[in-house]
Amino acid sequence: MSLLQLVVLAVAQGAGEALPISASGHAAVARLWLGRGDAGPAIEAGMALATATALGVAGRRRLAVALGEGVRAIARPGLFQVSPGARDAAVLTVASAASLATAHLVAPRVEGLRSSPLAIALGLIAAGVGLASTMFARRGWPRAARSTGAAAAEAPSLPLAALVGVAHGLAVFPGVSRVGAALTVLLWLGVRADRAVDLALLITVPSLLVAAARGSAGGSGPEAFEPGALAIGVVIAFLAARIAASTLKSLVATRRLPLLALWIIPLGLALLAYARALPASGT
Repeated sequence: MSLLQLVVLAVAQGAGEALPISASGHAAVARLWLGRGDAGPAIEAGMALATATALGVAGRRRLAVALGEGVRAIARPGLFQVSPGARDAAVLTVASAASLATAHLVAPRVEGLRSSPLAIALGLIAAGVGLASTMFARRGWPRAARSTGAAAAEAPSLPLAALVGVAHGLAVFPGVSRVGAALTVLLWLGVRADRAVDLALLITVPSLLVAAARGSAGGSGPEAFEPGALAIGVVIAFLAARIAASTLKSLVATRRLPLLALWIIPLGLALLAYARALPASGT
C-alpha cells in the first residue's frame, strides 16, 4: 500500500466514522479509485482504536458525568429518573448493548456485500436520505415529555434507547453510517441537538473497540507490522475523527446537518452508475 492510499483510508476511517457520511462507504470508494490496497489487520485495528479514542474525547464531558452519575445510581436507582447524567449512562448502556447484539446478528449476513458497489451505493443513498429527513425533525421534547421530569426530557426512554441501538447496529450494512443512523433516530425522537450528537458518538465507541480487538486478533497482513505505517494511520485517523466530530457538532447546532446529504446522495448515485456499468465494461 502506498502512502497516499494509507492517508486516504485513514481519513476515510476517522472522518467517515465521526461525520455521518459512512466510513465503510468512503473507504470502499477510495479503494475503487486508488486501487485495492490492504492496510493490514494491525493498521486497521490501530485506526479503529484511534477513532474510538477521538470520539470518546469529543464526548468526554458527557461521558465523565454519565460514568459518575451512573455509578451513584446503582446504589440509588431513583437517580435514573432525576439525574441527566444517570439517564445518559442508562441510555448509553442499553443502546450500546442493542447495537452490538444487532451487529453480531446482521454482520455475517452482509459480509459478502462489503465489496459490492451496488450495495455500497444503496447504503450511501439511504444514509443521505436519513440525514436529509432530519430537517423535519423537531428539536427538544414536546411538552408532554417535559412533564415527566428533567432527565426524561433530555434523553429517550430505555425502550427507545434500544431502538437507537438497533438502528446503530443495522448500520453494519455497507455504505451506512453508524453515527448517522443513531443521530437521525435521536433527532427524530426529539433529543436536544448537543446531547444527541454526544450520545451518537459515544454509542459508536464500543463498536469501534470491538472492531479493533477483532482486527488485532485477525492475523497478520503484509503491512501489519510496519511501525511507520501504523503510526501514520493512527495519527491521521485520530486527527480526522477529532476535526470531524467538532464539525458535526457545529452542523447540528446550526441545523445544517441535512446539507451532508448533498454529498452522500450524489456519491451514492455515482457509485450506482458505476455498478450498473460494470457488466458492460467487463470489469
